[in-house]
Amino acid sequence: MTIIAVDFGTTNTVISYLPPDSETPTTVKLDQLSRVFRLRNQQGEIKEVPVIPSLLFIDSSGQPKVGELVRSRRLGLTQPQRFFKGFKQDLVADFQPPPREIDGDFYPPETVCEQFLTTIWQTLQAENWQPTQAVFTVPVGAFERYRHWFWQLSEKLRIPQLQLVDESTAAALGYAQKRPNALILVIDFGGGTLDLSLVRTAFGTNEQELKGEVIAKADAYVGGSDIDAWIVEDYLKSIGRRREEVDETTWQNLLAIAEQLKIRLSGKEEAKESWLNEETFESYEISLQRNHLEEILEVRQLLDQLREVLDDVISTALRKGIQKNEIEQVLLTGGTSLIHAVQNLVISFFGRKRVQFSNPFEAVSHGALVAASLHKLEDYLRHSYAIRLWDPALQQYQYYQLFEKGTTYPCEGETLILQVAVEGQKEIELDIGELAEVSQAGEVSYDAQGRMTAGNINHQLRFSSLAENREQVCVAHLDPVGKVGRDRAAVTFAINERRILVATVTDLLTQQVLVDHQEVVKLR
Repeated sequence: MTIIAVDFGTTNTVISYLPPDSETPTTVKLDQLSRVFRLRNQQGEIKEVPVIPSLLFIDSSGQPKVGELVRSRRLGLTQPQRFFKGFKQDLVADFQPPPREIDGDFYPPETVCEQFLTTIWQTLQAENWQPTQAVFTVPVGAFERYRHWFWQLSEKLRIPQLQLVDESTAAALGYAQKRPNALILVIDFGGGTLDLSLVRTAFGTNEQELKGEVIAKADAYVGGSDIDAWIVEDYLKSIGRRREEVDETTWQNLLAIAEQLKIRLSGKEEAKESWLNEETFESYEISLQRNHLEEILEVRQLLDQLREVLDDVISTALRKGIQKNEIEQVLLTGGTSLIHAVQNLVISFFGRKRVQFSNPFEAVSHGALVAASLHKLEDYLRHSYAIRLWDPALQQYQYYQLFEKGTTYPCEGETLILQVAVEGQKEIELDIGELAEVSQAGEVSYDAQGRMTAGNINHQLRFSSLAENREQVCVAHLDPVGKVGRDRAAVTFAINERRILVATVTDLLTQQVLVDHQEVVKLR
């Protein structure tokens, strides 16, 4: 049996597997798709890590090119209208950008992500990998729509067996695999998301039955790609220009330079890079000091968001009787974790001895292989599931919660008795979705001296409907039609072991079971 673990990231994607008769995961290097990072760990040792840049380019024949092939040939700079990056972040987001048209075909985020992962999967098979099981990692705060997309993709790729696991939870399991009863906190700070998971591991009746329990988790939609954009915007401001005044080729060029500056500042106090304005053929030098990058991160409230999610995890742990000092190790992973300001903030929370940041790219993928071997993983809902109702008197939405966030799954809820709203109604529809509290940084402005200022972090409820391209989910088709004032349908909702909302619907008039544990997202 060959298990492949895929950490699909906003900036880089990492694939690993467990060789036969080995307990040490190996990261896969694919010809033309992978690039190699040389990293120095906390002990000063150099390690080469192959990653696949999460980039996609559609050539003139409509064929996708992905990974290092796109980066090394600078395809995104020569024809930016055919170039895609950050598409995972677009797919995870509740509000997606409009599809891009290329040669008469439209490319929404779902299509771009599918072509990227399909190309990788086909390359694996072409290089004689025949996986019998795949584990894909997903952000802690991913809505069910994103997770459902993976199940659909697995059917298209004919993956024999699929498993999904939270990114930071996977990394924690990987670190704590041989440490029963260890409390491990993972802070996975990547290109598009910030995920935290506090996990405890234990063995069952024997050492072959590894169990995991998720104690607390938190997330924020911010990452390295945001930082790159902030660096560029700050630079443009310094030369008296705005984002709207540069073309797409210049913008992509500057983003690539900003990423390089950010990486270099992980080991230096100052970094410099030259670039050519292809509109005017003028050459410029960009320099960035570490302390100025930290100022940008503070003003843009990235560090405040990191503080908030740390407080969230610690508060949840305290409610479960776990003290902060009981956390044995804090593991920083993801490319953004290499930023000194991020490392220093985490160290200030937990102390230098407990913080490790030696495996920023592979920890999630390697840990996902451990998740595949788990006998049991006790996890809970990051978001609430609710029915959204419009209150005409208040002129706003109200929410009837089906399952509160923090509920351990699988689980089953109470049975709801429904009536029709109008005489002769043929269907009963509900506006069902996930309800989450999200944080958003305040708007940034500049004073007369060019100094940045920002408002407070805003907290708001976000409702992500489970209905695809529809306002509501049809839970019951009525035959005969319904009559006002009579109980007509009994609906019992449950969360299955795949963390998917399912429903069982019984017609109270005919006593027929209309729906039996069917995924709500598939109801029509």
